[in-house]
Amino acid sequence: MAPVKRSTLNALVDRLFSWTNALPPESTSYTVDHVQIPIPIGQGDDDTRIHLAADLYQPTGSQGPPVGTLLVRTPYGISGTFALGNARIFAARGYQVLLSSCRGTGGSEGDLDPGRNETADGHAIVAWMRAQPWYTGSFATVGGSYLGFVQYALLAGDDADTPPPHDMKAAVIATGPHDLAKFVSGTGAMSSQIIVWADLLTRMRRGDSTLSTLFHLLTQSSKLRAVVDAVPLTDSVNKYFDNQTPHWLRQFITHPDPTDPYYNPLRLDAALQRANIPIALITGWYDLMLPQVMEQYAALTARGCPVSLTIGPWTHLAAQRNTFPATLAWLDTHLAHRNTTKPPSSLPQIRVYITGTNPSWVTLPSWPPPTTQHTLFLSPSTLSSSPPTSSSPPSIFTFNPLSPTPSIGAATLFDTGFRRTPDTPLSTRADVLTFTTPPLQADLQVCGQPLVTLHHSSNHPFVDVLVLLSEVGNSGASYTISERFVRLDASSSSRGEDGETGVLKLVLHDCAHRFRRGNRVRLLVAGGSHPRTTTWWFGYIHAGALKKGA
Repeated sequence: MAPVKRSTLNALVDRLFSWTNALPPESTSYTVDHVQIPIPIGQGDDDTRIHLAADLYQPTGSQGPPVGTLLVRTPYGISGTFALGNARIFAARGYQVLLSSCRGTGGSEGDLDPGRNETADGHAIVAWMRAQPWYTGSFATVGGSYLGFVQYALLAGDDADTPPPHDMKAAVIATGPHDLAKFVSGTGAMSSQIIVWADLLTRMRRGDSTLSTLFHLLTQSSKLRAVVDAVPLTDSVNKYFDNQTPHWLRQFITHPDPTDPYYNPLRLDAALQRANIPIALITGWYDLMLPQVMEQYAALTARGCPVSLTIGPWTHLAAQRNTFPATLAWLDTHLAHRNTTKPPSSLPQIRVYITGTNPSWVTLPSWPPPTTQHTLFLSPSTLSSSPPTSSSPPSIFTFNPLSPTPSIGAATLFDTGFRRTPDTPLSTRADVLTFTTPPLQADLQVCGQPLVTLHHSSNHPFVDVLVLLSEVGNSGASYTISERFVRLDASSSSRGEDGETGVLKLVLHDCAHRFRRGNRVRLLVAGGSHPRTTTWWFGYIHAGALKKGA
């Protein structure tokens, strides 16, 4: 089949998209050619193969050969609106783009098994690409969320003897995990977001239209709430999926231990130890992948890998939608080598949005910036600079799994906009401990990872702990600035045995926020966060006690 030229309608859509996203003008048009990429799946002499569906976008016109090749791999299909921000905007600016569907998705053969085939498939695609007459000799990768994970799969190498591709010159990874196991159950409890993701992939695999899928996402939260509320979870999920639950989701549900070797293939820590190319990392303060992106930044920079980090006031999806110009600039510099106005050394390396300030964007040499320690102590209902006395009574709460603490404001996969829901209702619940400062006498700026130390005990060996750091405005409304959720068990070293008091140290997620003078700092402590996580130990009540803490 001959390549298809861009239609007039698509050209208008491309230019409208470019205008709304502040992209530079197009330099060319492009053609699209559908290709089938053979992927070996046999071992040894077995030459069994499957074929992955892909579209090859090639620039046309008088600009000359492509300025570089981009490889984009996705489980969400390669046609329609998805191609707009992942292929078409780059092809219209001189890049050649190979947009490929992952195994078992979007017209590709095989079975989808998230995380388990991406390294081998990625290397096979690169090997095939090198043999094509149109290949430019080097490539870069772009994409967000799972599209970021598959980039780490390439950077991890196929095995100890197969390093990252030598001709991979740059990467732009937005809100992408390097460890799917942490996404599934990194807190010690399975995240309900894996069910949300499975629901989306199931609908896309069966061919639901883009409009139908978008409409479903508007009501998905309420539909799935009944699923995660029910027990046993396996039966509830299976009923929702009409007894056709994806096999990999069943495996996640039946492997509750995050240290289970089952999850080893989903951990791509090797990528952080082997990557040696310029990588642009993008996330948002309200992105559920924020902790992993910050871990990636720390590991890569510790090795001297050239890394750019952008953190905006964004949710998971918004972080992917608001950085197209930065992505293009990174590729122009490190792949096309045509960014002559800004040499690589002058490009911002750390660009951070400080919430609570105006103007808000700052450029930093590293993260976190230098800070001084500021300590607040927990006393009954208050946070203050004065430590509690030995006679201070403990703060006690009771968690009831029949009415679990709601995960108000918790980041999700399909959050929209720039700010999450206020967490104010949590402060009025009997199963939440609330500690609040008096109005601040001066602004207080917090950057980095807040540390919370709790002296904690429970009358049950399995305990969830949620800690939220919030700001309370003059109206009384509060918004979460940072948080941490963990599930403890009887073997946890952070709590003594037989209900004895233990010290629980929680490093909260990174933040950059200025608490305004006159506002108040609040710390919330609870024993659950539903439906953020699923409840394996459903059916009992536990009491938590905080005797003192800072």
